[in-house]
Amino acid sequence: STVAAEGDRIWYVSNQCQIVCADVEGFRDGENDGPYTDEKYTGEMNGDFIWVVDMMEDYGVFPHNLATSSPLIVGDGLFIVTSNGVDEGHFFIPSPRAPSFMCVDKNTGELVWESRLPGKNILHGQWSSPTYGEVNGKGQVYFPGGDGWLYALDPATGDLVWKFNMNAEDAVWELGGRGTKNNIIGTPVFVDGVVYLGVGQDPEHGIGAGHFFAINADGSGDITDTGAVWDFKGVEGHEFTRTMSTAAVVAERIYISDLNGFLWCLNRADGKMLWKYDTLAAIWGSATVIDGKVYLGDEDGDVVVLEDSDELNKLAENTILNSSYTTPVAANGTLYIANRSELYAIALPASAGGGQ
Repeated sequence: STVAAEGDRIWYVSNQCQIVCADVEGFRDGENDGPYTDEKYTGEMNGDFIWVVDMMEDYGVFPHNLATSSPLIVGDGLFIVTSNGVDEGHFFIPSPRAPSFMCVDKNTGELVWESRLPGKNILHGQWSSPTYGEVNGKGQVYFPGGDGWLYALDPATGDLVWKFNMNAEDAVWELGGRGTKNNIIGTPVFVDGVVYLGVGQDPEHGIGAGHFFAINADGSGDITDTGAVWDFKGVEGHEFTRTMSTAAVVAERIYISDLNGFLWCLNRADGKMLWKYDTLAAIWGSATVIDGKVYLGDEDGDVVVLEDSDELNKLAENTILNSSYTTPVAANGTLYIANRSELYAIALPASAGGGQ
């Protein structure tokens, strides 16, 4: 779960399937902010929780593997994918009536509304995160469902606006990823009335055929047959495989990576491939574009730097010593990249206007 931050508060989903609101100052300010005041540790270096919602205890959620959704803030609403899923045997859904998606008040943690979509149709787990967009002046919140459908909901009520099947109608789900139906693991990206999103599976299920879509968000009801602006399955002789990555949309280009280790650069208007780059290692994270450069880490611990351009131009490749499963992030002149055990902070050189 990536932390959502606003003012002096942060929100995240813990590894215990809890939605947590915390004070950014922790106990360094000498105050135990509430209503939650039962922290076990209250030393100066410990965190101060404001409120905690236990999705397992309070709402009956059964997270498969881990609860991983990154919270989305829109106004006073905090939107969460609960990670409700199958049991250890991968056959039975213990809590089909538990919410898969919910909105709580960011100030209090009180429930605003909950959605039980997709209920008993969950394939495996639900590990993606929501996104917000505005179409014709009306807000939509995008919920990547555990049944392989993308749902657009009214952020105030949770009512369905539209839905889109990310898998072919004849796709089949088989235990262990041997089938043709996929989950949604990456996060939807909304730009100018279009949602960009691909499908994939748990990496333990192996590399299979993937699919990447550009979906027109101006619709209603089931828009599976009418909503695709374009879709991408690869090029002749080279398929686009399952992906866990989130697309980077920059100007008229889209960057999306797949589990097989390829970064694909697509034309935003029609989805045609401009170029592809082989990292020679599995990719779990996502590409990020900063100052005209595309950064992407891989399972071998290498971070490639490519030019943000219609033509493939490799600028550099650097090692961070072991696997990078996350996405590089830049803030205040510093680039942050994590591997499995360390976090690197790489400052912009002083000669380029940065720090030391």
